[in-house]
Amino acid sequence: MQKVIRYIILIFLVALVVIQFVPANLPVNDPPAGYDFFEENNVPSDVQTLLKNACYDCHSQEVTYPWYSHVAPFSWLIAQDVRHGRHNIDFSNWELLSKRDKLNILDEISDEVRSGGMPLKAYVRLHPSADLTDDEQQTIIRWADEMAENLFNE
Repeated sequence: MQKVIRYIILIFLVALVVIQFVPANLPVNDPPAGYDFFEENNVPSDVQTLLKNACYDCHSQEVTYPWYSHVAPFSWLIAQDVRHGRHNIDFSNWELLSKRDKLNILDEISDEVRSGGMPLKAYVRLHPSADLTDDEQQTIIRWADEMAENLFNE
C-alpha cells in the first residue's frame, strides 16, 4: 500500500512539473496610449478606487498578474477569466464602443453588482480588497445608472 501511495505522489509531482511547459498565454496588457477611462468620463475618485480594486484585473488592459498566475493550472484559469472579462467589458477600450454598447454595459454593471454576481467570489477570496460592502455596491450602482442616464441624454 505504501508503494502505491508513493507512486501516486510521484506521478502527481511529475505531472505538475510537465504541465508547467504548457503555455497559458496570459492576455497581454496593452492600454491605448493617451486614453484614461476615469479621466475621460469624469469618474469620481471613490468609484475609481472601487473599480480598480474590484474590476480592473479582469475588465481592463491594466491587469496586475499575481505570482501564481504563472503557475499551471492556475495560469490557465486566470487567462480564461481575463479573456472572458475583457470580452464582456474592457474599460481600456471604452472609447471604441458605440453609445448603445456603452449603455448596455452600464446596465450590466448595475445588474451584476446588484445581484452579487460581480466581482466573482473566487476573485474576492484571493483579493479581499475586492469584496464590496453594501455601501460600495450602491456607490457603483448609482454611478453606473447616472453615467447611463447622462450618456442617454447626450
